[in-house]
Amino acid sequence: MRLICRCILLFLLVPLSISAQPNTNLPAQLPEFEQSVRYVCPMHSHIVKDHAGTCPVCGMSLVPRELHLNQGVDVNVSGAMQQAMALTTENVKFSPLWRFINTFGSVQFDETGLTHIHPRAEGWIETLTVNSLGQRVKKGELLYEIYSPELLVAQEDFLSLIESGNKSLTLLERGRQRLRLLGFDNQLIEQLEKTHNVLYRVPYFAQKDGVVSALEAREGIYIKASDRIMTLADLSRVWVIADVFEHQIDWVKVGQNVELDLPALELYGLKSLIEFVYPTLDPITRTLQVRFALDNPQEQLKPDMLATVRIYSGPIETLNISSDALIQTEKHNRVFVQTTNGTFQRRNIKVGIVTQGRAQVIQGLELDEKVVTSGQFLLDAEASLTNIATDTDTPHHSHQH
Repeated sequence: MRLICRCILLFLLVPLSISAQPNTNLPAQLPEFEQSVRYVCPMHSHIVKDHAGTCPVCGMSLVPRELHLNQGVDVNVSGAMQQAMALTTENVKFSPLWRFINTFGSVQFDETGLTHIHPRAEGWIETLTVNSLGQRVKKGELLYEIYSPELLVAQEDFLSLIESGNKSLTLLERGRQRLRLLGFDNQLIEQLEKTHNVLYRVPYFAQKDGVVSALEAREGIYIKASDRIMTLADLSRVWVIADVFEHQIDWVKVGQNVELDLPALELYGLKSLIEFVYPTLDPITRTLQVRFALDNPQEQLKPDMLATVRIYSGPIETLNISSDALIQTEKHNRVFVQTTNGTFQRRNIKVGIVTQGRAQVIQGLELDEKVVTSGQFLLDAEASLTNIATDTDTPHHSHQH
C-alpha cells in the first residue's frame, strides 16, 4: 500500500516522466480483440459506459464510440520512475507446463472388500454376538445363531440318507452340497455326520477379518433370505474419492499419478494411481469423481477423513509467462511488453491453462519478449486514461436543458 501511494505521489510530482501515446505499429495478431464499444456523453466526455443509455448529468443520449484498445498505447517511463514503481520484467519462456489439479477427497470403504451377510433360510435370530457398528470381527468368530425349520429339514434329510445305508457317493455329496449352500461350513457338516445330532440353532461364523459397517438385525428378530443382517468392511485397503471440476475432465485418466496429504494424521506425500474415473458428473457441483486406493495395514485411515489431493496430468511444451504478469478483465487478458528501455506496450493476449503460477500463452507474445510482472497495474491505469481521452475527443454539441 505504501508503495502504491509513493508511486501515485511521484506521478503527481513528475508529470513529464510518464507519457502515453497511441501506437499504430502493433502487429495484427489478435483481430478478435481489436475493437470494443463504449458509450460516451457528447457534452461530458468523462461519462463513459459499457451500455447504451442517457447521461446522468445532462440527460442526453450516450453516443457509441469504438475504442481501439489493442491498437494501442505505448507508455514511456523514465529509469528513475521504473525504480520508484518497483517495475520488474521477465522473458517469455518455452518450457513444460504441468497440468496440475489441486483438489480435495475423502476416504471411503473399499467396496470390493465389503461382505454383506444374509441368512440362507428364513427363521429367527436366537443369538447375535455383534452388538454395535464399528465392532471388530476376526475370521472364524461366531456372528449369530439362527433357528430355521428349513435348515432343520435339510439336516434331517441328510441324516436319513446316511442312516438308510445308501453308499452312493453321489447322493451323499449332493446332500453335503445342499447344506453348504444353506450356509453350513465343512466343520459343521463333519460334526453332523459323526454325531448324527441335528442342530436346532445353526451357528454362522465370520469368513474373514473386518469391521461392522452396517447392522440391521437384532437378537430375536424374524428374518427372511432377502434381509441383510450386517455388513463387514475390510479396512486393510481403502478408497479415496476426489472431485475434479468440469473444465479439467480432459486432464484425468486411469493410471495417472496422485499425491495426497492427510493433515489429521500428519501424513504427507502419500502416492497412488488413479484406478477409476466415474462416468457421470454431479449435476449440482458440476464435478467428476476419480478414485484411487491406498494400503492401510495399520488401519490408520478412517472412512470420511478429508485429504488434500494433487493430480499430475503430464507436461505440455508451450510458451508461458508468470501469472503475475496478467491483467485480467471481463473480456480480455493483457500484459505490458517492454519494447525499449523506457517504453512499454499494452497488448491483449490469449491464455490457455494457468497452473502453478504460470500461464500458457496461445496468442499475442513471442519467445523472449519481456513482460512486466510488477507495476503493470499503474502502467495500465495511465494507458487507459490516455486511450479513453483520445477516443472520446469529439466536438461538443449544443443542446438545451
